[in-house]
Amino acid sequence: MPKAILVTGCAGFIGGNFVKSFKKQFPKTAIVGIDDFSTGRRGALDKRVIFYEGSILDEVLLNRIFKKHKPEYVFHFAALPRVSYAVEHPRLTSEVNIVGTVALLEKAAEYKVKRFIYSSSSSLYGGAKKLPTKESENPPAPKSPYAIQKYAGEPFCKVFSELFGLDTVCLRYFNVFGPGQYGDSPYSTVVAAWLEAVYFPKKKIAFIEGDGNQSRDFCYVDNVVDANILAMRAKKKFNGEPFNIAHGERTMINEVKNLIEIYTRRKLKLEKRSPRAGDVRHTHADISKAGKWLGYKPKIKFEEGLKRTIQWFESRKK
Repeated sequence: MPKAILVTGCAGFIGGNFVKSFKKQFPKTAIVGIDDFSTGRRGALDKRVIFYEGSILDEVLLNRIFKKHKPEYVFHFAALPRVSYAVEHPRLTSEVNIVGTVALLEKAAEYKVKRFIYSSSSSLYGGAKKLPTKESENPPAPKSPYAIQKYAGEPFCKVFSELFGLDTVCLRYFNVFGPGQYGDSPYSTVVAAWLEAVYFPKKKIAFIEGDGNQSRDFCYVDNVVDANILAMRAKKKFNGEPFNIAHGERTMINEVKNLIEIYTRRKLKLEKRSPRAGDVRHTHADISKAGKWLGYKPKIKFEEGLKRTIQWFESRKK
């Protein structure tokens, strides 16, 4: 039972879900959060969080947080996670996603944090040559500024473990979806984008790129939250070790459409567009390493996760 933890990006999609789940499991732990609402939403901010509004680039603010609260674990969800935005603004997004991560690592090492849990991304694989994708068989080959930025955090984590004795672990998320993910974000999964169009058609036009036979290894957000908590609780040292966090199975995009129509009882009209340049045809994670090291096993499969996500969209007012 840690006395205090720090959650960056606590008002974001994953961070917001994490805080709620963590508080249920560790009700006496103080959760300190930081978010600048660049992508997070005020409505997602849990009132039980000791909250600081600001950027992870603000050294004065970070020093104040670490000095006052002395968090035992840092869960680093904060990022500018939009691929298209990173293409348009590579310098700005690099500052937040790379320099911001290093700033947090620096403070975590200085204040003797027990473990730094870094949110990495499967995008760093580019088009993985071997499926299912194993961490050891597929060296990083990022194809976008965002993928480069997320990958850059990993060697920094490893170096901070080696040089400063700060234990770090890198969790590579695959296509995270679930309640709290709004479909009007350029980074939203096809699940959120299509459900946004189904329930809020004035806000969103649904489209499909290519023939729809491409497939994705989707990961329901609760599974990502579980992986983070398992990474905190593990007794062994990680020293920057990376782990795939996914369902470990593929779902075709056309099948996503069929399931949405079945579960919502609504017709999903899709505007057909050309395949996106550089898009990966298939993603499929080998999650055996996370299972062995962390005890990770996805509890919520894709179809159950989709049903829960639909329930959340149905409960939304806007």
